[in-house]
Amino acid sequence: MKKLKQPRSYSDFTLEYLQEHLGISNAKKALRLLNHGVEPTDWLINTLEKGNLAPINTEKARSELLITPILLEMLSRNPHSFYYFSGNTFDVDPERFLKGRCDFLLTKKQTLNISAPIMAVFEAKDDNVDNWYGQCGAEMYAARLFNEQKNEPFRIIHGAVTDGYEWVFLRLEESMLLVDSERYYLRNLAELLGVFQTVIDFYQ
Repeated sequence: MKKLKQPRSYSDFTLEYLQEHLGISNAKKALRLLNHGVEPTDWLINTLEKGNLAPINTEKARSELLITPILLEMLSRNPHSFYYFSGNTFDVDPERFLKGRCDFLLTKKQTLNISAPIMAVFEAKDDNVDNWYGQCGAEMYAARLFNEQKNEPFRIIHGAVTDGYEWVFLRLEESMLLVDSERYYLRNLAELLGVFQTVIDFYQ
């Protein structure tokens, strides 16, 4: 059996390493996250249109111009349901390489520092989203450990990998990382916002 390369941080994790060393198996499944569409506000539509006037060719640009407006839209719709952190270091278990920076962490409590319980983890990428399920899965696993350490356990953690235009959602249940077989797109904002709302509602 080929020896898997040892990661140094979240970004080095693969699905194979997750399974062999952390016992997290994976499967593709229709998560059926879309219960109903949510029509975007004029503010969101206008903000995304203005953002597209700038070059969107890096992860940072995608995070700032495509993903952050969506999170702000959902925060304004659900002001007491979640809070989010952007670009924070999240070192949970350095000995197992569960360390590094997360693009976005969604928490249940609105505090100035990252606090449990964490609901979801989103990763912004500038290449094929399929290449990054391992990283997102490692961050989701670390989020669950963090919640347990803080006595705020959540059995299920959600996540997503996106290039800003295409979104693939994930769900960590026990020792199984489920990758949604459905994909959602920025060009259909109502569907994408509807999936966000389903994830937020899951923790109410």
